[in-house]
Amino acid sequence: MRAYTWQQRLDLAENEEEVIQVARDFLAALHHSDVARLPDPCKPRKLLTATDIGNYAFELARLDYEEMQGIAQLVHRLAAFFVSANIRLSQILAKTNDDDGEAQQSA
Repeated sequence: MRAYTWQQRLDLAENEEEVIQVARDFLAALHHSDVARLPDPCKPRKLLTATDIGNYAFELARLDYEEMQGIAQLVHRLAAFFVSANIRLSQILAKTNDDDGEAQQSA
């Protein structure tokens, strides 16, 4: 069995639900002591839709990491993952829109 990185798992996701599941798995893999150290805006939240991922990515990306003594690296890692997940969702949506447009043109 091959082990995949989180980025590889995102790259392999083919739809919104798969990206959301990878994001949930990523959060579930965090150690509880790391999660406990996170400030409230960084705490994991329920991920039900692509919008939830986008909102969390935005919240994490806009933080000032220099003010986060001892957890800046963790917050940066969270931000990097969720920005990547949001990009993957955008790619999937763009492909879906392209496919829909082609189907309408051929009809």
